[in-house]
Amino acid sequence: MITKFAAGQTWTYKTRPEESDSRLTIVRIDDDAEYGTIVHIFISDVAIPNANAPEGKTTYIAHMPYAEESLEDCVIAMESESSELPAYEEGYKLWREAFESGDAGVFTVPVVEAISFVEQSV
Repeated sequence: MITKFAAGQTWTYKTRPEESDSRLTIVRIDDDAEYGTIVHIFISDVAIPNANAPEGKTTYIAHMPYAEESLEDCVIAMESESSELPAYEEGYKLWREAFESGDAGVFTVPVVEAISFVEQSV
C-alpha cells in the first residue's frame, strides 16, 4: 500500500468559507479489497449547529472514512506531523462494525460536502 498519507499528518484542505482554520488529521489507513486504500480522518475547527453541544455547536468530526483518491482532490498541503492522534477510536469502531456488515461505506465526495452531510444528520 503506497500512499502519500500517513497517520498523524495534519493537512489544510478546501474548507467551507467560514471555516478557513479547519484542518483534517489522518488517524488511520486501512487497505480494503473492494474499496482500496481507506483514509480515516478527524476534522477540527468546524461549526456544526448542535443544540446538545456546548455553545450550540459541534467543533470537530471525530471520524470520517475516505476513499484515498477522493481525499487527494481535497487536500492542499501537509501542515504538520505528530505521533499523538485525536480521539477517533469510538467512531472508527462503530463504522467498522457497520462496514463489515455491509451497512456503511466510504466518502467519495469533497470533504466540504461530507461535512454538510454530517451537519444535516445532527
